[in-house]
Amino acid sequence: MANTYTWSYPQLDRVATEGDNSDVVKTIHWRVIATSDSETDADGNAISATKYGTTGVEMEDGAEFVAYNDLTKDWCKAKVLADMGQTEDEVKATLDADITEKASPSILTGTPSGW
Repeated sequence: MANTYTWSYPQLDRVATEGDNSDVVKTIHWRVIATSDSETDADGNAISATKYGTTGVEMEDGAEFVAYNDLTKDWCKAKVLADMGQTEDEVKATLDADITEKASPSILTGTPSGW
């Protein structure tokens, strides 16, 4: 199964100043969407799975401050993965499992046709 993974950071919360630094990011709002390249739903749409959340950011002792306008998506992803305590491959595996479950559910739901 091949999937496409898209990370996004729709919002970064920051404070105007902290110590000697300006525009200091405090919270990363993030989302990662996996879209199946092979599994589709009953309507023929690609099946997808999503993880999302927020990650608090604190200045670490000895860490170099990164100015707000110099932040990168890779910097955000590194902070999110560290906060989650997972590698990117582990996140992908979780999303892959979600897609597999959606494509072939282990628990079927519904009501009898005679109801």
